[in-house]
Amino acid sequence: MSKEEKYKLALFTVIKNSQVMPEGIRQGKSMKEINKMSKDVMDYIMESIVFESAKESFDSIEKEN
Repeated sequence: MSKEEKYKLALFTVIKNSQVMPEGIRQGKSMKEINKMSKDVMDYIMESIVFESAKESFDSIEKEN
C-alpha cells in the first residue's frame, strides 16, 4: 500500500470515527450509510482545501521541528 493510500485511509478513518459515526449511530444509520457519508465528507473536504495555503502552514511547522 502506498503512502498516499495510507493517508487517504487515515483521513477517511478520522472523519468516520470522530464526526460521522457518532451521529450516524444516534440516527440509527447502517454501517454502509455511515461509510458512504464519511466518504462524502472526505470528498467535500478535499475539494474545499486550498492546498498551497495548507502546505505553507504545514511546512512552517516542519521547519520548527
